[in-house]
Amino acid sequence: MASNELAQPEVPNFIALLRSFPGQARLALGTRGVLWATFAGIIGVICCAVAFADIALSLHRSDVDPERRKAREVLALDGASRLLMRGILANSAATPGAGAARVADEPWRNFTESLSALCRDFAVPPQTRLAGACAAQQDFIDRVGPEIQAFDTHRRPMDATVLRELLQIRDDITELSLSTTRATDHMVGRLVDDYGEALLVLTLSTTGFVCAGLVLILLVGRTSMDYHAQWRRAADAAQQAGASRDMLSEVVEALPAGIVVYDSTEHLILCNSVARTLTPALRQPDAIGQTYSALAHESARRLEAAGMGPQPVQEWIERFRTRTTERTRQSDDGRWFDWSEKGTAGGLTVGLRVDVTDLKQHEFALEKARAEQESVRARYQSLVDSMVDVAYTLDVETGQFTFVNAAVADMFSMPPERFVGKHFLELIAPDSIERVRQQTTRKYDPSDQGTFARFSMIAAGGAVRNVEVRARRWVDEQGRIVSTGVIRDVDERVQLERRLDSEMNRLRSIVESNGALIVLVDHALNVEMVNSGFTALTGITATDAVGRPLQEILPCPLDPARTKRSRFAVRKRDASGRERLISITATPATDAGGAVSNIMLLGVDDTERREAEQALYNAERFATVGEMASTMAHEISQPLQVINIACASALDELALASENGGQPDPAFLQGKLDRIAQQVEQASRIIGDLRAFVRGTSSDTPEPFDANEAVRRAIDLTDHGLGEAGMTLQERLDAELPTVLGDAGHLAQVLVNLINNARDAGGGVISIATGTVQENDRTFVRIAVEDSGPGIASDILPRLFTSFVTTKPSGKGTGLGLRICRRILEEMGGRITAANRAEGGARFEILLPSQ
Repeated sequence: MASNELAQPEVPNFIALLRSFPGQARLALGTRGVLWATFAGIIGVICCAVAFADIALSLHRSDVDPERRKAREVLALDGASRLLMRGILANSAATPGAGAARVADEPWRNFTESLSALCRDFAVPPQTRLAGACAAQQDFIDRVGPEIQAFDTHRRPMDATVLRELLQIRDDITELSLSTTRATDHMVGRLVDDYGEALLVLTLSTTGFVCAGLVLILLVGRTSMDYHAQWRRAADAAQQAGASRDMLSEVVEALPAGIVVYDSTEHLILCNSVARTLTPALRQPDAIGQTYSALAHESARRLEAAGMGPQPVQEWIERFRTRTTERTRQSDDGRWFDWSEKGTAGGLTVGLRVDVTDLKQHEFALEKARAEQESVRARYQSLVDSMVDVAYTLDVETGQFTFVNAAVADMFSMPPERFVGKHFLELIAPDSIERVRQQTTRKYDPSDQGTFARFSMIAAGGAVRNVEVRARRWVDEQGRIVSTGVIRDVDERVQLERRLDSEMNRLRSIVESNGALIVLVDHALNVEMVNSGFTALTGITATDAVGRPLQEILPCPLDPARTKRSRFAVRKRDASGRERLISITATPATDAGGAVSNIMLLGVDDTERREAEQALYNAERFATVGEMASTMAHEISQPLQVINIACASALDELALASENGGQPDPAFLQGKLDRIAQQVEQASRIIGDLRAFVRGTSSDTPEPFDANEAVRRAIDLTDHGLGEAGMTLQERLDAELPTVLGDAGHLAQVLVNLINNARDAGGGVISIATGTVQENDRTFVRIAVEDSGPGIASDILPRLFTSFVTTKPSGKGTGLGLRICRRILEEMGGRITAANRAEGGARFEILLPSQ
C-alpha cells in the first residue's frame, strides 16, 4: 500500500502548488540551495534592470530633435543675414538712379522672420546685440526697417549707427552658428559614446543573466537527482515503518494494561484487547475511527442498561480533554480502574487503563490509621494554643465558631470550650457590625484570595478593642463553607496611628498657616503637594496643581539633579493680575543612594521688598551717573572734535574749489561725510548706553543677547573713570560665547557696579574675562571680574551679598549694590560668587545658563 501511494502522488491544484512552493523549494534544494537560487535570480533581475535602465537613459540622453531644430533655425538666420548684408553691399555698389532694382527688401523680410523664429524657440546668449534685438524685437524692426527701405528705394546712405548694429548682429549670428555647429558635433560624439556604453552594459547584463540561468539549471538538475534518491529512501522507510507498526501492535497487545490512542481530533486510532475488555464500547466492529465523546456515550448507555445507574458522561469527557487522572469504578464486578490520559508532542492522546483494585483495598486499611492522626491533631492543637493571636475556624452558614485556640482566653476572658458555638456577631462592636456582615455574607468564590479587615470587637470586661482579622474560606469534606483565620489585637497600633494622623494634621495646619508659598515635587518635578499660600499667590488650587509638572504652573530654573540647596527668583501674576516677584529656596531631599527623591520649594513674596531695594538702588545708580558725567563729557567731546575737524576740511575743500573755478573733489567730501556719520553714531551709542543705565532696564521681557556686548557697554561707561583714578582695565572676551536669556542692560548694571567697587577699593589692575563652563551636563557663560587690590575682609566675605553690608566709608555706600546684583542674576537663572585671590585682590564670578 505504501508503494502505491509513493508511485501515484496526488496532483495538487495551482493555488495549493503556489502555497507549498517555498516549503517544497527548501525541502528540495536545502537552505544553501535556496540561497544560491535566490542569489542567481536576484543577479538575473538586476542584470535585466541595469540593461533596460541604461538603454532608457541613453535614449533620454540622445534628445536630438531640439538640437537639430535649433541648428536649422540658426543656419536659416545665418543665411538670411548673409543675403541681407549682400543686398546692402550690392545696393551700395549700384549706380544711383530711379530705375535701380530693390535687392534688400526680400532679404530683410526673410531675416526678420528667421530672427523671430529663433528668438521665440530658443534662448539667445545674453550680453550680445542679438540678445538685445530679441528682447526688443519690434523696436529693432521699427528702427532698422525704415532705414533698409530708404536705402533700398532712394539710395539714401544708411545711418552709421544702424549699419554698425547690423554688423554686430551679423557677428553674433556667425558666432552663434559656429557654437551651434560645435554643439552638434559634440552631441554626435556623445551619442556614439552612449550607444557604445549601452552595448557594453547590455553585453555584461546578458552574460550575467546567462550565468544566473546556468546556476538555476544546475540547481534544478541536482534537485531532480536528489528527489529521485529521496523517493527511493522514502519507499524503504515506508516498508520499515510498516514493520515497526506491526511490532508496536504486538508490544501493545502484550501489555497487561489497557492502551487506547486518540488523534488530535479525539478519534480513536488504536486500542489493545485489554482495553476492549474493560470498555464495552470498544468491542464494536466500527470503534476505530469514532470520537471519544461517542464512545463515552455508548459506554454509559451500556452501563445504565446493566443497572449501574446514571453515569457522569460529561465529567468523563471533561476529564479526557483536561488529561487528568481519575480513579473511578467502571466494572459491574466491583473492580476499580485508574484511568489516565496524556498528550504527546505530535498531538496524540494516549490513555492508560490500569486495574487498581488492590490499591482500593488498601484505602480501607488506612481508616485504622485515623487513631494515630488524632494524636497528631493533639500535638497540632498544642502548637496552635501557643500562638499569641486568636486562631479560629468558623462555619460560614451558621456563623458559629467551631474551633479556637487558647489565646481566646487572654483576649475575651473565656475558655475555648465555652467560646466554641458562639455566633461571631455577638463579639462585634455595634459600629462595625454592618461592615462585618457585608464581608461575611458575600458569595463564595474558590479564587477568593481571602479577607483582611480591621474593625472593633468586644473584648474582656466589655472593653472595645481594635483588631485585625485575616481569614480565608474553603469547602470541607462535608461540602460546608468554612472560614479559617487569625484575630490580632492591634488597639495600641491604632492609637499610635491616630496620634500620627493628629500630628500630621497639626503639621499640615502649621504649613497652611505659614504665609509663605510651599510646593513639594518629586524627582521628575511633578507636584505632590501645595499649601494655601501657593493658592493665594497663584490662584491655582491644590486639586488643579497636584500631579501636574511644575513648569506648567510655576516655570523656574530648577535642576532636578542638583543635590544642594539653590535659590532663584521667578515672576508670577497673582489672581488679580499683578506681577509678583517670588524668591524661592529649593531644598532637595535625597534617598539612601544619594539620588534626589523630593524637592521642597519655599517661596516668599519679595515684591514690596524688591521695589524698596530698587528705589534705593536707583538712588545709588543716579549717584553713579553723577560720577560718570565727566566721563560722558569726555567721551562725547572726542566725536565732536572729530566732527568739527571734518567739517572744517570739507569747507576748505569747497572754498578752494570756488576760488579755482572748478568742482570740489567728491571722494574727499564723501570721506569727510562718512567720518562725520561714524562719529555721530558713536556719540549716539554713548548716550544710549548712559540712558539705558539711568533707566535701569532696556527691555520688559527676557530676550537672548550676547554677554560680550553687555561687558563692552560696561567698559565704555567706566573707562574714563578708571583712567582718572590711574587704573587700567584688561579684557579677555571669548568670541565663540553662546547667547544667554535675560536683559543686557541689567547685566551691564551688575558689571558697572563690580568695576566701580574695584575702583573704589583701589584695585590697581582690573581684568574682566568671559568664557564657558560645564556643570551637570549644562553649559554656563562665565564672567570673571578680578582686581589686584587689598581684597575683601574675612569677616565681610561670608555676608557680602546681604543687605546693608558694605566695605566703603560711611556715607559713600548703601550696602545694597551687591545684594541687588545677586537678585538681578538670580532672576536671569544665574548666580554670583566672591572670593579673594591667592596672589592678592578680589575675584567676582558670574555664571549664567546658556540658551
